[in-house]
Amino acid sequence: MRSIFIKFNKNISQSSLCKGVFAIIKLFSSQNKIKQFGISALAILSVVCFQIAGCVNKEASSQSTSEKAPASERIFPVSIWHVKTQDIIYTIDATCSMFAECDTDVSAEVDGRIQKIFFEEGDVVSEGDSLVWLDDERYRSIAQENLANWRLTIANLKNVTRLLKRKKKLFHDGVISSQEYDDVNNQMQVARANVDHAKASLSTAYKNLKDTKIKAPISGIISSKLVDVGEYVKKETSLLNIVKCDPIKVKLYLPQKYSPQIAPGKKISVVVDAFPNEIFQGEIYFVNPKVMVETRRLECFARIPNKELKLKPGFFGNAKMVAAIHNLSPVIPEESVLSENGETYCYVVDGEHAKKVEVTTGFRIEGGLVEILKGINPNDRLVFRGQYVLNNDNRVKVVRESP
Repeated sequence: MRSIFIKFNKNISQSSLCKGVFAIIKLFSSQNKIKQFGISALAILSVVCFQIAGCVNKEASSQSTSEKAPASERIFPVSIWHVKTQDIIYTIDATCSMFAECDTDVSAEVDGRIQKIFFEEGDVVSEGDSLVWLDDERYRSIAQENLANWRLTIANLKNVTRLLKRKKKLFHDGVISSQEYDDVNNQMQVARANVDHAKASLSTAYKNLKDTKIKAPISGIISSKLVDVGEYVKKETSLLNIVKCDPIKVKLYLPQKYSPQIAPGKKISVVVDAFPNEIFQGEIYFVNPKVMVETRRLECFARIPNKELKLKPGFFGNAKMVAAIHNLSPVIPEESVLSENGETYCYVVDGEHAKKVEVTTGFRIEGGLVEILKGINPNDRLVFRGQYVLNNDNRVKVVRESP
């Protein structure tokens, strides 16, 4: 009986239910109560254990068979996304710096003492406005002297002209020699040269007199005042600085890979820290034909209207340039795009099966979406949950759909 019991233990020890029955048998055998319980009852318990063990082995065999079933016969739960379309705007981001359209130092053209100043720092001036007057008394006298000298040379030229006319007639009549005629002709040439010289001196004198009245060469803002009334200044001494900030000039550097999209006339949008909630619109007017060797970037210049003078030279900003616009492009969750061995693909649901489709991605959009340039059509049912375990043509069951 003991040997039968040990053999029974080895055969059914894998079943938890049989282990319970085995515990009962062991209890009776250890207490020598087999006779009291009865051999028949013990036999019945043994049969029950063998039947239970058979059921358990059958269940385990069935489960093992199910787990080893081919993937084509399995059904994979997935969530799907209904592909939608939207307009995609391609933008290029870059940092930029701002400069004055013109930044001009105004200097004295002649020596002189400052007589009047018509501006202060921060004043807005227009081209041609008076800025500084120098004492012009000396230059006025010089101009008058040169004017008198010019008139004198004109009178002398007239006299020599009349004399030459008479000498010419006498020379043709044979009254005077050719030498005498040539001398008068030379006097005519000298008189004409004197007139030209006097005229040039007079022009210089008038220019110097005019230069004592210093006027604004451009429209802009007086950024600095360097002299005061009563100072004696030399020629080419800087008197003030004018900056023209409308429009403001913007310099930015863009990656060379975007060179086909970068051209004069392209619009840019700029945001600066001083006005974080305001966007300033401008236009590129120059693209440097040379790429900077150090950074492999293109230097570009743009202009932004600045009538309110909010933008200042020296400002630093963030610029965006619209490179291209794609109308009604399909967009999908970026996580649904898979890559393997250089292939980019997604799964779409076709009936009860998942189909693998190769795709070409485009611009990445806020919210975890990506544009699809090729491979996905509007209203496709895209797998965006459960795609990592799929293979082409697997059976799927949709457990969730996007709105």
